[in-house]
Amino acid sequence: MGDTPPQANSVDMASTTIDESTSGQSDTYSGKGTAAEPDAEISPPSPTSNKSSGDGKAANGISTSEASESVNRDEARKPTDAIEGGVKLGAENEPKKKKKKSKSKKKGAAARKNVTGFEEFYADAPMTPAEAAEEKKLVYASSRAFPDRIEECIQRYRASRRMDSERTTMFNKYLWLGGIDASPRQFTGFADDQEALAEADAGEVRQMTATDFVGGSGSRFYDPLEPEHWFVDFEGIVKGFLSRVIPRIYMYDEIANRMAADLVKNFLNYVLMHDACPEYEDNIRAARRICDIAPAELRLMHDLIHELPGTFNTTATSLFCEGEIKKCDEDEIYGKLVTFRVTVLSSPLDEKIKEKLMSSEDPTTIRVVDTKEETYQVVNIIRPSKRDILMVEEQLKQAGHPGKGKPAGVIKLKPSVIDLGFDNVPRSDEFQPKCAELEEYLLEGNLLAKFEEGVKFKAVVCELNIGLRFIKEVKDVRASFDLFLPQMLMENWKDPVPNERPPPSASNPNADEALAADVQTNQGRDAGLDGPVGEVNGGIETQVGV
Repeated sequence: MGDTPPQANSVDMASTTIDESTSGQSDTYSGKGTAAEPDAEISPPSPTSNKSSGDGKAANGISTSEASESVNRDEARKPTDAIEGGVKLGAENEPKKKKKKSKSKKKGAAARKNVTGFEEFYADAPMTPAEAAEEKKLVYASSRAFPDRIEECIQRYRASRRMDSERTTMFNKYLWLGGIDASPRQFTGFADDQEALAEADAGEVRQMTATDFVGGSGSRFYDPLEPEHWFVDFEGIVKGFLSRVIPRIYMYDEIANRMAADLVKNFLNYVLMHDACPEYEDNIRAARRICDIAPAELRLMHDLIHELPGTFNTTATSLFCEGEIKKCDEDEIYGKLVTFRVTVLSSPLDEKIKEKLMSSEDPTTIRVVDTKEETYQVVNIIRPSKRDILMVEEQLKQAGHPGKGKPAGVIKLKPSVIDLGFDNVPRSDEFQPKCAELEEYLLEGNLLAKFEEGVKFKAVVCELNIGLRFIKEVKDVRASFDLFLPQMLMENWKDPVPNERPPPSASNPNADEALAADVQTNQGRDAGLDGPVGEVNGGIETQVGV
């Protein structure tokens, strides 16, 4: 134990030696930095340095356990970054940090590369005074005819927007419904004429690559030379496009309906901002209001198709159309009867109907006297009041059937028609109902909240001998802005062309068959066959043009 102090002194001397060498090392390489590169090789400690430190001499006078304790204390005193052989220990474990280069923000046209023009808060760039004067005095001058101005406006709008394939299809359908041809122009040659495109300015390039033209595209589209069958109506085109064209393609896809409405509104905003047709400003603003209400109302119409005719009308149908009223002594049927009576008596219906219902002591005497299929238009909506709601809940609770019925309001309807373009059905503006009296039907409050005045629906309705009417089945529901346009009938129309084939006659009754055989023979010769199409050549049956 008496040899322990010399051991401590030797350890101190060794650490001092290392510190001195380290300080000398750093002084020598002061101009190059104290730390070596991470990929440098670490040199092992030389045995001569251990002998010079006196460790071997001190180890002969101590026990093994004391030696291990001294070694542990020696390693604990060593700094983690001690340098041996001129290399910093632990340098391999410290990766070299690389500075991240900050990306420069794009400016000018490069920054607008991904802008489509349909972003939520997008606004067109302001025009220079020269551009504004050119639009006012030349492009959209009041002296120019409306077809020329709207054609120029559509071409400029399409050039200023980045439309994907879906928006392009929607916009082309919208223009087609308005009588404007937007189909691709084939064999024009401008796409391959690089010299002409390089020498042209932006306006000339837009005119050469434009596909939207007014007139000159056949009888399917508007012709300025024959304008007697057309008139300008931005609101009507938007109504027909959002109520008929888009639902026919996308059904009740809420995302597609919203995209179509936003696309049309974006175009109408462009027309208003550039003052392309100031004489139709009020009509354009009315069309924009249709774009605002269309997506939400179309979604509500989809809900009504699945939820109508409602709880009350379903109960009335089961009681009086399916014969359940004859089994009113059963608990379940009796509960439906109680719900039916409480709903009718607490509703804002005519008091005469309520008196007849109260006076009929035997419920089996109530029966259906009339059933018809009719198309109606909503004229007025009377929702149930809070007093009616509390009354229904209290009456059902007293009867022992709490929660089985809902308070109902009144929807007032008039006979109407849904335009489909048939010749034998009058249009809505030509329809004259046989009876001008409004009909009243009961519906729950949650259903009445989804109706708007002007909504049309086709339904099967029944009338009881007490004067009460109820809805048995609903077959179709149309939005309040639903509108049929004659242009919808021209979608697949093709202008007739002269037929040079001779018709069958008394002298040549098989003219069509002979012509068909000649056509098949000509097709076979064009395909390099010896015989007519379908003939077996060399044991192999060959058919061309299948």
